Amino acid sequence: MLAGVPMQWMLGVSGGALLAAPWLLYGVHPAALLVEAAIYIAVFLWMRETTRRDDQRLRQLSIRALMRARQIAGRRLWGAVSYSPLRYKRRGTG
Repeated sequence: MLAGVPMQWMLGVSGGALLAAPWLLYGVHPAALLVEAAIYIAVFLWMRETTRRDDQRLRQLSIRALMRARQIAGRRLWGAVSYSPLRYKRRGTG
């Protein structure tokens, strides 16, 4: 845990912000760094609040987002998403 957030999530967000900083400073506008800083602070506070009671909650949310992204066609057709731990296999009746 780093400042109340799991380290891999904190490093991922911080690394993304550090990679975007020079591009925003020189390529876009120096004021864009203020927008990036505001977004970074908001994301950090959200991650800290999310992991306040359960440190694995961010992982659960990322797995949920990944599974929902895989189910786009089924969600469009049926309006629902189904999760299963095993692949469906037709079993014999005898």
